[in-house]
Amino acid sequence: MSPQIAPISQTVREDQTLDLSSGRRERSNACGTATSTTSHPPKLRPNLRPKVRRGLPAFRSLVFLICVIRVICGFGRVRAAEDQPPTLPIGAQAPDFCLPGIDGKTHCLKDYGSSQVLVLIFTCNHCPTAQLYETRIKKLVDDYRNRGVAFVAIEPNNPNAVRLDELGYTDVSDSFEEMKVRAEFRHFNFPYLYDGDTQKVARAYGPSATPHLFILDSERKLRYEGRVDNNPREQFVTRRDACEALDALLAGKPVAVAKTPAVGCSTKWMYKEQARLEAIAKLESQPVEVKTAVAEDLKGLRKNPTGKILLVDFW
Repeated sequence: MSPQIAPISQTVREDQTLDLSSGRRERSNACGTATSTTSHPPKLRPNLRPKVRRGLPAFRSLVFLICVIRVICGFGRVRAAEDQPPTLPIGAQAPDFCLPGIDGKTHCLKDYGSSQVLVLIFTCNHCPTAQLYETRIKKLVDDYRNRGVAFVAIEPNNPNAVRLDELGYTDVSDSFEEMKVRAEFRHFNFPYLYDGDTQKVARAYGPSATPHLFILDSERKLRYEGRVDNNPREQFVTRRDACEALDALLAGKPVAVAKTPAVGCSTKWMYKEQARLEAIAKLESQPVEVKTAVAEDLKGLRKNPTGKILLVDFW
């Protein structure tokens, strides 16, 4: 038998219960606690009230489950916030550093004391956005190094925190040895330092992405932090934020826009290694079918009846 439906004026939501004797209506809020409001006792059909009361425990259980999930997710966000260091504020004194470079030397902040302006660029090998900016960064070096500006690139990523799918745009990861390969291939014209093992310097400056620029004045106070310009695709750039900041500092003027959002790949902090391990475990748990290919199989692949590009790996 289909249930009887009350008129709209007599319908009660499943998150409400009625006290017919007192005229009080109880309403459950998002976390399952009740609030009360006073209203005129509604007229209910006798068979509606039990149905509403039967549905209430299930509704409360659902609300409780949602609250538990939100609390658990909240803990995850708190942990991420704790592991993500804050970005160095504008006007702060630059934290000191001494890091190994791919040139075999140790580079320290004090080594660049003779430069009027120092630009620290947190970048990496694997990130496609960082790769897009390599040519522009090299041009910045060429345009400003004879004007009293020094440039230093720092690789902040821990290579163990880079997931396999994040290596889909590169032939190298972010290890110290692979930094040498990338720098030689792209002919870097600036020091390239490694901070991936301890991330001590990266945590002091707080780069949120790669690339992320920090421009320091003659007193080594932070005067600009953020992006190189406003578009990774150079043909669409309409504002060159780093150039504007450098020109202002060299002219003895304040930087008009001292903070912009860094755009690129998130910094690979050490805590992200767990996500990489979980991703690998998931991949390894999937079934894989391997069989020997004969000549006819290879001929069929060569014909490629799909009408699309077919990539074949021979092992």
